[in-house]
Amino acid sequence: MPTAINWMISRGLLEESTNNMDAEHGGKSYYENSEGKRVLTDATAGPNGETVYHDGIVLDGVKSDGTPNDYIASAADYYWTVYNWGGPMYSPNTRYELYIKENTYFKMREISLSYALPSEVAKKIHAKNLQVSVFGRNLFYIYRTLKDLDAEQMTAGSRWFQTLTNVGTNPSTRTFGVSLRASF
Repeated sequence: MPTAINWMISRGLLEESTNNMDAEHGGKSYYENSEGKRVLTDATAGPNGETVYHDGIVLDGVKSDGTPNDYIASAADYYWTVYNWGGPMYSPNTRYELYIKENTYFKMREISLSYALPSEVAKKIHAKNLQVSVFGRNLFYIYRTLKDLDAEQMTAGSRWFQTLTNVGTNPSTRTFGVSLRASF
């Protein structure tokens, strides 16, 4: 349950939230009539000069009486309501299936390159062996299904609920370093 991804979508921070934001991105054109009902239109204005918006979404499905759904939501309302913070446990309008994501990844977690200095160099400081290493951790992903989230945030805890959400979990940090090892 990548709560942070859905929260970012609800705030318009991810590419997915550009869907339906205008006609070019799939939004339906509508106006609001005097009763406050949204009406689909192809015109540039409503019949009484109402402003036409181009960010409408009509979800597939049926109403409780069995007729096809015709409710027009604005993209902003849709993303705010469906993807808002907290998910299904806090909002009756959240769609559970949106919170289930595949989390497969391959990453370069650590690489280390070492060089053993010649014994003559080690003897100058009265050492038997001297080794210099450079390393990097959490360098990059080779493949991942969650592109906007550190995949390992979902594996941060030992309790079941800690592996379902990334709320309050920091991403892995990328580190670089140099080490010097000597044996005497």
